[in-house]
Amino acid sequence: MDSKEKEEIRMAIEEKVNELTSRIKDLQEATKPMGLDNAVGRLSRMDYINNKTIDEANLRQSESKLKALQRWLSMIDTDKFGKCSRCNKEINPKRLLFMPESTHCIQCASR
Repeated sequence: MDSKEKEEIRMAIEEKVNELTSRIKDLQEATKPMGLDNAVGRLSRMDYINNKTIDEANLRQSESKLKALQRWLSMIDTDKFGKCSRCNKEINPKRLLFMPESTHCIQCASR
């Protein structure tokens, strides 16, 4: 992988980190408990509980993805960057541009 590809991947990772940081803030706001002083009907409260459960799952997934991206970003100048964590072969740079959080090459990911 050459330095131009690494720089493109670095920019893609930084862009995704910014997007996820913003998304996480929104999801944290959406998962805050509803106050008892809010007068809502039974169905509205059920909808709220359902949506909150979905938002909490999305929050956990987004936080996990953010940690993976930050880990890759910290490793970008090392020899381990862009290497599959299973077979240690180089991950296709196009895959890293599309899914910067990828830790496996296409062959290992499809197993």
